Amino acid sequence: MHPFQPKPLSLACAAACALFAASSQAAVLDTSGYTKVMLAGATAPDNFLKDLATDMLAYTDEITASNYRAFRGTVKAGVPGVAAGTKLLFIKRSKGGSVFGVDPVARAQRIETFDFNNCTQTGGSGTTADPAKWSCGLKGSDPGTPNYADAGNAGEVADFGVSDVEPKMFQQPLNTENNAPQLTGAELGNFAPFKPVNQLMMGIVTTAVVPETLHIGRSQYGQMLSNRIQDWTQIDDTLTGNTQVVVCRRVPGSGTQTSYNWFFNNFPCQQGVAVPPAIVTDSFGYGSGSGTEADPIVIDPTQGYTVVENSGSGDVRNCLANAQDHKDHKVKGAFDKWYLVKFSNSTEPFRAIGVLSLDSYSNSVLTGGKAYFRPLDGWGKFDAVTQSCASAGGCSGALPSKANLAQGRYDFVVELSMQYRGRSVTNVHGDVVAALAGTKKSFVDEFIKRAGKPEFLRNPPNTVPNAYAALPEQPDLGVGFDPSAYNANEVSYYSREGDTCKPLRRFF
Repeated sequence: MHPFQPKPLSLACAAACALFAASSQAAVLDTSGYTKVMLAGATAPDNFLKDLATDMLAYTDEITASNYRAFRGTVKAGVPGVAAGTKLLFIKRSKGGSVFGVDPVARAQRIETFDFNNCTQTGGSGTTADPAKWSCGLKGSDPGTPNYADAGNAGEVADFGVSDVEPKMFQQPLNTENNAPQLTGAELGNFAPFKPVNQLMMGIVTTAVVPETLHIGRSQYGQMLSNRIQDWTQIDDTLTGNTQVVVCRRVPGSGTQTSYNWFFNNFPCQQGVAVPPAIVTDSFGYGSGSGTEADPIVIDPTQGYTVVENSGSGDVRNCLANAQDHKDHKVKGAFDKWYLVKFSNSTEPFRAIGVLSLDSYSNSVLTGGKAYFRPLDGWGKFDAVTQSCASAGGCSGALPSKANLAQGRYDFVVELSMQYRGRSVTNVHGDVVAALAGTKKSFVDEFIKRAGKPEFLRNPPNTVPNAYAALPEQPDLGVGFDPSAYNANEVSYYSREGDTCKPLRRFF
């Protein structure tokens, strides 16, 4: 054996040590030569994001951070305007929800994004058959945060955005984040013409301790959300235990919360809302604390009516689970303030309602029986897998099934919107950001089209929850999807034509 050749055992050790070093030390993920495309906004497309990425990209790397995801690879054949083999890095930012797919896109604002110079490989070999898995840090800051306007802000401008509802719905005072000013008419004009993409159902959800046999009307649900019904005995005076209403809602600026504000308060379709939705300070047990993570504002839900503002859908689901299990719930809400809801102050479950879309159904909080979706204007429990009533005593009202969605019998439905800039915008940093064009525009246009096709909302073979339907009319595709030509309930017969304030209209 050559004196400088390692022994087999040493070779094995060297390989293992090298792998350990690669997986435990920060590394640079080379993005040079890649066209970078960033989508920001609602979490709704996260459910079919990988299906679309797999269809459009031969990717060798998957990158994640909390509320972020990316795919690095080459564009497959069949994307009009983009040569097959073009190197492309597709980024999806979900942090902040829908409003970040609207305001920062129109204003071409820098927002927090991946720091590809601070990554760690956690698995995979880096081939299309076995993509490398990376965890990366973040860089930059968001509008409204301290020192945002500093020249050194390393954030980047999103190329396009996605929101649960169209941009005009994000109006003050209820639907903007952290009291940010709503888009002006001129700023709305920065968008290229946009169309609705697909339909998504919102739902009525309660913790499991709320009896399945209890009839809840949409007006009653709305009044609980708005601080007008504060106790469950106002609906059923035979209930005992923790009868105070707990509301697990989203923060202002969330597309889901905006959808609920429309459906139950008709805002902003009708200005001058008489009864706005309740906010966290309406909680009877709102207490002390500075709002930092170390010193959160404490809320005692045993004191009465309680409202918890949650940043994401996952936080809402956790809020419901913790209310059911009477375990403390710690969460960061609006203005980056931290709250601690002391559900542990009781030995009994709390009767809570939630603000969620139906794509949350497959989460363990709901499948594990801690909470469930209910019919509109009725009683019972809904099973999204079987698309039927799951209560032994039956159900009444409109179940949130795809059949009811397609037939217009379930009207708590919104139309996902995707938008990008159609003209040059100069932002607060002095960046002159051109209208989307070239390879980026071609890729984005095709992404939006495919997100609207019935084939990509199909479950199976894709992984999309039973919460979506294709629209009967898709102007960007130049076609109308006749529902009778597709699998049952894949295409809705009805649409609001991209205007949430319009009633549903039947097309076929």
